Amino acid sequence: MLNSLSPDLITGGHCSFPLPSDASCASVARSSLTIVMNDLGLPSDLIDDGALAVSELATNQLLHAPSSSAELWTWIRTRPSPHLVVTVFDTARDVIPVRSDDYLLDEHGKGLAIVAALAASVGAHPSRARLQANPVEGKAVWFTLPLPQPWIGTSVKPNPLRARQQLLHALRSRGLPAKRVSDAPGTTTIHLDRLRIDITCDGFAWCTEDGLPLRYPLLDLQDAVEAIILQIDTSS
Repeated sequence: MLNSLSPDLITGGHCSFPLPSDASCASVARSSLTIVMNDLGLPSDLIDDGALAVSELATNQLLHAPSSSAELWTWIRTRPSPHLVVTVFDTARDVIPVRSDDYLLDEHGKGLAIVAALAASVGAHPSRARLQANPVEGKAVWFTLPLPQPWIGTSVKPNPLRARQQLLHALRSRGLPAKRVSDAPGTTTIHLDRLRIDITCDGFAWCTEDGLPLRYPLLDLQDAVEAIILQIDTSS
């Protein structure tokens, strides 16, 4: 059964929570994610996996970035199949985990083997805070969990105009001066520095610096925002 948080999550929104910079960090992350997953009506074994994995991420963050302002983010990714994305953000951008030879997520040589074993996928990338007044730079370490099939969110038809407003707000709130420059029939164009983002009923579309076309479904708004931030913050 879907409850109070679910409508926003299944239409491209997110749930975000501040995490304390003390020993309660893992407990707060675990309880916050459990609330979200229960609200989505997910099975208990998946909730247990998510709670354990996010506890490990939060503990790892506290060990390696103890003075950081940490945040927990969750949203739903629909492509290539529906997954719950769970992210722990901190402001230590200079300490980004990398994949080791055995494909476990490593940081300072300590593999987050539990997270890798429980999750469908894991990763990390530069990002920016969501909950702070100023657009603080940092990193996002994330994992995904598969959602039950068929997933109710795949039948949702987002409104492109609403998606445009959500994208503009998401980028501006994180310190990126995005501007709407045109509304042609069926297409809205947003400019951000040298980046042109087209929004249609089919999704968000833009090109990398190398000219590689990228496209994200409208329901994957949060993934699109993270990809845009990554491209802007790492561009030459």
